[in-house]
Amino acid sequence: MLCFKSNDNDVYFNLALDEYLLKSDLPTPILFLWKNHNTVIVGKNQNTYEEVNQKLANDDHVKVARRASGGGAVYQDDGNLCFSIILDKNSAMAKNYHTILQPFIDVLTKLGLNAQFAGKNDIEIDGKKISGNAQFQYKERLLHHGTFLFNVDLSKMGKYLNVDQSKIISKGIKSIPARVTNIKPLLKQDLSIDDFMDFIIQELIEQGTVVQAIPADIISAAHKLAEEKYRTWEWIYGKNPSFVFQNKIRFEGKGTLDVRMNVENSIIQEIKFFGDFLGWEGTEQLEAALVNCKYQIEDISKVLEHFDLAKIFGDKFTRAEILETIVHK
Repeated sequence: MLCFKSNDNDVYFNLALDEYLLKSDLPTPILFLWKNHNTVIVGKNQNTYEEVNQKLANDDHVKVARRASGGGAVYQDDGNLCFSIILDKNSAMAKNYHTILQPFIDVLTKLGLNAQFAGKNDIEIDGKKISGNAQFQYKERLLHHGTFLFNVDLSKMGKYLNVDQSKIISKGIKSIPARVTNIKPLLKQDLSIDDFMDFIIQELIEQGTVVQAIPADIISAAHKLAEEKYRTWEWIYGKNPSFVFQNKIRFEGKGTLDVRMNVENSIIQEIKFFGDFLGWEGTEQLEAALVNCKYQIEDISKVLEHFDLAKIFGDKFTRAEILETIVHK
């Protein structure tokens, strides 16, 4: 098995490198290890708006990304170890999730942990999830994605993934909350995440794994793919399933704003405002201007800038409050 480590904690580059290794002509099996700085990653078939508290993510400079495999949304920081295994889809190891994950379960067992395969695609320790996994295929190759919760700030998981599911009706695949824990506090020895990664690599080296530097041409190609795909709005948001959105907020002393809209491919198709606000000019022109607008904070905010919102909603409403009502968070 070839093993590569990324020295870059940029999620868009790492996801691109992951895909490029899958589609390369390098011999399988391949193990790829990396870490991402503060990021929320949604699965290929998920609705980003439904899974991510976009406002808090923006405020805290948390990146939002979409991977090419399925599964649910996850928060990752420097305490999370990501791994990919690229296999011939017909190989014995690729038989199922369990056979792929068994070498990692063995490593965790050597560290004195009661690690077990659980459910369809998880690893648990004493009933709590420490690893989630997903897969997708390209021609005759299988890419297996996995994560290890080593020392993640678990409070951030709820912060950025805690959205009000009652406001949005979508065909996307929803995340299912799980009982999770970190590996680090369960260890008898004091290991850093880099120590943990090196321990995994050393164990696999003893089984024939060869560690190599990532070739410069592959790094260059991955940077190009990151720019053309993984960093783009079209990939992160434009791939969203269509959804219907409704949000109603009572602003004390100002009135109630109630917005209903249909969004397809992250483009607003229909939008209508209701409420007891005291504007006198009507909402029709603003609604018309928002149709065909990208459903993201920056684009909606630019549309609002061209309107005298006091005339539409009353002189006490601010642009931030109108934006808060329109954008799911």
